Amino acid sequence: MKVLLLISFFIVAIVWIYIGVNRAKIIGNIGERKISLRLHLLPTEYYLLDDVYLKVNENYVQIDHIVVSKYGIFVIETKNMKGWIFGTDKSEYWTKNMYGKKYSFRNPLKQNYYHVKTLQTLLNIPQNKFVPIVVFMKGASLKCKTDGIVTTYRKLIRVVRNYKEIVFDDNEVQRIIYVLTESSIKDRKHKKEHVNKVKQTIAVRDVKIKSGICPRCNGKLVERDGEYGRFLGCSNYPNCKFTKSL
Repeated sequence: MKVLLLISFFIVAIVWIYIGVNRAKIIGNIGERKISLRLHLLPTEYYLLDDVYLKVNENYVQIDHIVVSKYGIFVIETKNMKGWIFGTDKSEYWTKNMYGKKYSFRNPLKQNYYHVKTLQTLLNIPQNKFVPIVVFMKGASLKCKTDGIVTTYRKLIRVVRNYKEIVFDDNEVQRIIYVLTESSIKDRKHKKEHVNKVKQTIAVRDVKIKSGICPRCNGKLVERDGEYGRFLGCSNYPNCKFTKSL
């Protein structure tokens, strides 16, 4: 009996440790799953691809959701965050404020812009036929000042359905789906390589910022006052517009 209790204790402990270490990833996966279920409510003329890994010109990219339709290609970045969300088009980082506790995260509009440019290269399609969307889950209050499309879980379907101009014929839609499906990486080894590369890039950026160095141009970071409080800005402004909230 004692042996069984000890085994049960160790199993529970291992599970809790795993959850603690992988908490951000688990939360992100839950958000992506909910968005996927939401997008399945679209009519059958919309084709959904989830968690797409691609390699284009030696660069790996992971895209949460791609919706292909005759009305355009919807490139969707999911953020499973609660609290007040502050950000602008040009800021390098956005801020989540939850009960006074602030957390900085990379500008999702810029993340999604890179996704669109990668898809452009792969599909050889003009940028105006892509619709980049950033969607936040329930519990997020958006205080963003952007020209990009930033919306919430409940409004996502409405945003997609608002695009009614036909930009692709049926043959082109099928070609796009075929290329994306064939190009998608399903090998876990390559997916892990992509994740590790992203982590290394983030680690290098964080070290530079902590050292007072601009991660974009290697200029000096200085503290400034802004609309949302104090922030770090590059001394090479306006040539470099890197910012990070404090």
